[in-house]
Amino acid sequence: MSIRRPAAGKAANAQRGEHELTLAGVTYRLRPSHEAIVGIEEVTGRSIMDLYRAGNVGGLTLTQLGQIAGELIRAGAAQGDELTAQVDDERIGELIFEEGVFRAMARLTLCLVDAASGGRTASGEAKAVPANPRRTAGAA
Repeated sequence: MSIRRPAAGKAANAQRGEHELTLAGVTYRLRPSHEAIVGIEEVTGRSIMDLYRAGNVGGLTLTQLGQIAGELIRAGAAQGDELTAQVDDERIGELIFEEGVFRAMARLTLCLVDAASGGRTASGEAKAVPANPRRTAGAA
C-alpha cells in the first residue's frame, strides 16, 4: 500500500516574496490571500495582528499553528491538487510538532506579517516593490 502525497506544485519563489513550509519531506507553498487570512481569523478567534504578535513571542499554540498553516497551505495548493487543497489542520499540527515548532512558527509568523503589512494582493500574490518609493512629508 502506498501513501498518497500531495502533488509537486509550483515552488515558492523567495525572490518574489513567496513563502513555503516543509513538513514530513513535502514542501507546501503558503498563500496569504484575503480569504485565507479571514479563515485564519475565524477559526482561531483572533485578529491577524494578535496572531503575528503572538508568533513573534512564541505564543501560538500547536492547534493555532496547525490552523494557520492549514489555511495558508490550502490557499497555496496548485490547481488540481485536491490532496493539498484538503489538508487537515490537526494533522498539519502533528507534522509541525514532528518537524519542530520553532521553525514553523517563525515561517508562519513571517507570512502573517507579510500579509498584515500590505505586501499582498487580495489573491495572495506578492506586490511589486516600487522602483522609486515615495517620501512622505516627515521623511528625511
